Amino acid sequence: MHTSSPAFFLLLAALIVSGQATATPLVVYAAGDVADCRDGPPAESDAARTAVLIPPGATVLVPGDTAYPYATAATLQACYEPTWGSHRATTIAVPGNHDYVDGKSDDFRAYFGIASRENYYTKRLGDWLVIGLDSQLAGEALDREYQWLEATLRENGEVRCTLALWHMPAFSSGLQHGPTPKMQRFWALLDEHRAEFVLNGHEHFYEAFDALDSAGTPAADGMREFVVGTGGARLYPTWNPFHRSRERLARHGVLKLTLDDGTYSWQFIDTSGRVLDSGEASCRP
Repeated sequence: MHTSSPAFFLLLAALIVSGQATATPLVVYAAGDVADCRDGPPAESDAARTAVLIPPGATVLVPGDTAYPYATAATLQACYEPTWGSHRATTIAVPGNHDYVDGKSDDFRAYFGIASRENYYTKRLGDWLVIGLDSQLAGEALDREYQWLEATLRENGEVRCTLALWHMPAFSSGLQHGPTPKMQRFWALLDEHRAEFVLNGHEHFYEAFDALDSAGTPAADGMREFVVGTGGARLYPTWNPFHRSRERLARHGVLKLTLDDGTYSWQFIDTSGRVLDSGEASCRP
């Protein structure tokens, strides 16, 4: 059969109607708090063990703290590059507190090719809008970022599915850091515009929340939060036992996200290859 024949187009139409010719979902991987080589060579680090969980060429979302003790140009080249550096060309990263050196994130931006002097921006992944924010800002700089987010959400109101990532979580059961009040208005704004979920790091464990409303209270039609500070830094194995989160795991690993047209699913995969948490949901109308 020639591909230009009427029969071919009739067959293609039939496949689309039957669901056999739908677009392939986009699979991305996420984790923050990544490269720490202070206890040994990069090849033996936990960052090397999590890096191999990510297929070559996959899109990677990093919610901050890319290298320890600080993400200087030298540390990024010595520790991040031999581990997660193989995914750098397809990485979307936002800075954490360890990505700032003497109050500046110049080395972080240069390494990841962030041209703007601002560390907040948008990317499109298929039909999804990805919003990266800088949770290290304060004062007037934080207010400007909030105003930018307001304008960005208005301008992209037609987008069905939205995710955001920043470093310090609005809500957390972690005893090391805990929740971040200054980011809770950003959470509320994203929830108001019906975003799907937020990715964070900062706490060095995995924490997953069921849907929350603008105040962080469980709500059937709310927004989800995933804290994935599990990329390779030393873990924080303790947390507040009384908290609203659904799952807490002190394991190194990555969050595998499947972003489809109007739906998404997740799997937290540890360095042994085990799926320790999973679920799926629809994008909010």
